[in-house]
Amino acid sequence: MRSHGYRYEEHRDGAADIDPLHRQSESIEQVASYLADCSRRFDHHISMLFDAVRRNPEHRAEATIQVACLQRSGVVGADYTQRRWRSEQADDHFSFEQWSPEATQCRLDPLGLGRQG
Repeated sequence: MRSHGYRYEEHRDGAADIDPLHRQSESIEQVASYLADCSRRFDHHISMLFDAVRRNPEHRAEATIQVACLQRSGVVGADYTQRRWRSEQADDHFSFEQWSPEATQCRLDPLGLGRQG
């Protein structure tokens, strides 16, 4: 990103900061194209693997860790099942507010490992 005039910093929780080095003003679409180009050339596969291992190091079933996190966070009740989560995931339509802060946290870090150390 530096070659395009931006500082890029990725945080442990998966969020990232992109800041112009010289106060240039470009559209979000242009900056996104720079990021996509850098990702394709340098780290797409490494980042995907890193994120997969970081958020689920024991490779537990996604439905298992998602439902447990959603229940722990109070997003869904104890009667919400893994089967229901898998069905809603396949349909990309959830019975809960999928973009709430709690649901988003479960999607990004279902085991709560990012909050450690």
